[in-house]
Amino acid sequence: MKTKTLFFLSLLIAYAIMFNSCNKDEQIPAPEPTITPVDYYSGLGSKPGIPTGRPFVLPSHVKIIGDIRGGIMGKNNGIDKNKYTGPFPYITPDKTWIDYGTGTYVNLYIKFYNSLPTPSSVTIPGGLIFIDSLDINTHTGTYQKGYILQSVTIYLPALDTSFAHINAYCLNHTLLPSNYNAIYYIGPITNNPQLNQISSIMSTKQYPFGEEYNIQNIIWNVTDYGMTLTPSEIQYLNSLP
Repeated sequence: MKTKTLFFLSLLIAYAIMFNSCNKDEQIPAPEPTITPVDYYSGLGSKPGIPTGRPFVLPSHVKIIGDIRGGIMGKNNGIDKNKYTGPFPYITPDKTWIDYGTGTYVNLYIKFYNSLPTPSSVTIPGGLIFIDSLDINTHTGTYQKGYILQSVTIYLPALDTSFAHINAYCLNHTLLPSNYNAIYYIGPITNNPQLNQISSIMSTKQYPFGEEYNIQNIIWNVTDYGMTLTPSEIQYLNSLP
């Protein structure tokens, strides 16, 4: 009888130890997740990398035909087709390109095709960045990235192509302006706080024709010189009609 009592007592003690051990295990806090801070200046100015932000996707009925080309196409592109030796074939534009938006050193030529049997439109949002296709994560690229200052809406005829020349601002002072050799792809809508503030202020404004270079210098102060918007710059942007 005594042996049985000792056995059951030992068993209870063992269960108590196991229960206490389990409780201790449960009380150990889970490790804090590692959070990598967002580099809002990645790919801007002379900093390597790709700009950060949220993706932009075209509507399903809108397709881009061919490449997004840089430079100024047409008769005034400064290229003699008989002497051109660049890596891409010389393409004579077969329709008139329509200008959209404002900008300085980045010119984007995009053919938008509407697959709907009815007229439509596509809006390129303010804050969207276009990136030189030679730009890979490990370096700063060759051609300047293009920043869309204000949203532009492009009319699309039914089952037809619109030829859009979109003006954009430069995000990399030391890189080459866009030219006929540059091919671009659509990047993110920026989440850089300073660029967002510029886009937000300008979202309700008219296109600032004649003020492009003042605005470009403000953008470079952010992207190339790591500055925040000054009160005078904010006042200037707010003063535009």
